[in-house]
Amino acid sequence: MKKIAIMAMTAALTLAACATGPSMSEQDANNAISAAKSELNKAKNVNYAWRDTGKMIKAAEKAAKEGEYEKAVDLANEAEKQSELAQKQSREQKDAEPII
Repeated sequence: MKKIAIMAMTAALTLAACATGPSMSEQDANNAISAAKSELNKAKNVNYAWRDTGKMIKAAEKAAKEGEYEKAVDLANEAEKQSELAQKQSREQKDAEPII
């Protein structure tokens, strides 16, 4: 009975380790930062970049430089999403007029 319990526990731990997958690499961080910069440039081209998006990209670059690749990817992905939303906001409000 103990042998079965040990085998079951070993199998469960092995599956849990596989489920988490590999951690982020420097290349993953660099790719995410590059994508975020690209979207930020698109937002800037329509004069709709949000205030803190550039700061977020700088924080992602710092995290990547310090070897915190997962944090860098998370920050870069959030910055990319903000830039996409800024572009969407630009399109939605292009015909907006002041309320008098």
